[in-house]
Amino acid sequence: MPFRLWLAPLAIVTACSDGRPHAAPCGIAALAGPTALLTQFSIPHQTLGTPPTNLPERLVVRLVAGPAYRGIVGRSDSLWIVGVDGALPATAKPGYGVLVLDQTGKARGVMLYEGASVEGAPLIGNVSVGSASLPLIGIEVDPAKIEDPQCPFFPDSVLR
Repeated sequence: MPFRLWLAPLAIVTACSDGRPHAAPCGIAALAGPTALLTQFSIPHQTLGTPPTNLPERLVVRLVAGPAYRGIVGRSDSLWIVGVDGALPATAKPGYGVLVLDQTGKARGVMLYEGASVEGAPLIGNVSVGSASLPLIGIEVDPAKIEDPQCPFFPDSVLR
């Protein structure tokens, strides 16, 4: 195989590695998992049609391929509001959030994406990031389809 074809994968693995045993796979999962999550909206009965009735007071909010933050959860009428506790990197331009529930209905966290929201996904709330209010949509999905168990998107340690 020509060297050029190895260059891109090598660059990704190198960029994602910091010397820890799971760093490279976790870096790749941080890029592939959020993409896999969005594909789950095309599977019937996974997109949340209405806001969940209960959420914890705090949730992990993760920027795609970026850091995780503590999220403070509240309600406004029938919709949820998730406030991000902390400043996002200056280069981040989030456009919407996805509330992720596992198959038992337990909230796992919120993933922040750039760009326009998933077409046709009902609004279940808003994500407050600094002075911006972003649409929040939701999905119920098997976590094994979107994340490596060694590299959770929404680590509990962020909430402590």
